[in-house]
Amino acid sequence: MPPNNDTTFMKCLAGGIGCGCSGFLTNPMDVIKIKNQQFGGDKYGSFSGTARVLFREEGARGFLKGAASSVLREMTYSSLRMGLYEPIKGVVTRATTSQDPESPVVKWTSAFLSGAIGSAMFNPVDLVKVRFQSQLPGQPRPYSSIANAFATIYKEEHGLKGLYNGTSPTVIRAAFLTCAQLGSYDVLKNNILVRRLNFDNEKSSTHFAAALLASVITTTAANPADVVKTRVMNDRSNGHSGKSLMHFKSILRDEGSMAFMKGWTASYLRIGPHTVISFILIEKVRQLFGMTTY
Repeated sequence: MPPNNDTTFMKCLAGGIGCGCSGFLTNPMDVIKIKNQQFGGDKYGSFSGTARVLFREEGARGFLKGAASSVLREMTYSSLRMGLYEPIKGVVTRATTSQDPESPVVKWTSAFLSGAIGSAMFNPVDLVKVRFQSQLPGQPRPYSSIANAFATIYKEEHGLKGLYNGTSPTVIRAAFLTCAQLGSYDVLKNNILVRRLNFDNEKSSTHFAAALLASVITTTAANPADVVKTRVMNDRSNGHSGKSLMHFKSILRDEGSMAFMKGWTASYLRIGPHTVISFILIEKVRQLFGMTTY
């Protein structure tokens, strides 16, 4: 493959491959996180407790709930948010007065926009993933397959409105997550580790260090919207306008502000490895394809 293969398609492909592999490997943590945020209480209130209950009642298979839809989500939504970041950064750079592509503000803004665009387009995949992962033991599978899930939601929940249930918190979460994850990774790697501490831009150790630091920022920034998103996507009541605000107010009123950090440990135990694995794989794939790294 020729060098300088930095097309938007190839950037999206590299992002999809890295995040797809990472999504499958970290799916068990995602299942635990969904249970924490949706149900809580004594049974599902902690990471370790939820893991024990899940294994005792459902066995190892319980940790793979929604794995197929999780990989599909990463191969679609994440391929876009990772692949569109640099083209958007070019546009944002030209729109700023300094026109400095290394500006942290430019990087965070570009990542915020790429995350919002990717999640807005592929919300139905995220909705199906959450529905599968929220299933409790003893309950029948919510849908027979991913295709059946799309068809059933479209038929029974007001067509496209049903498929785009929870779009607002999903887009907000994805925008903040990508800003904190990809934007911070770029800032930490290039602005700090490479420029100030003389790390090697192409080494996996540099990618690992930047990704590990970015994962803590990412989890904290995304968790509040993630809690609201989980509640909204499992709310099958009629009417979709105002659900996000309704659940936000309900959580704040009934459970207090710290409820927005529910599932943080499970989120970090997913986002931490997910971020590190994703960036190491994406950077490696880009190198193999003859592309520049982030």
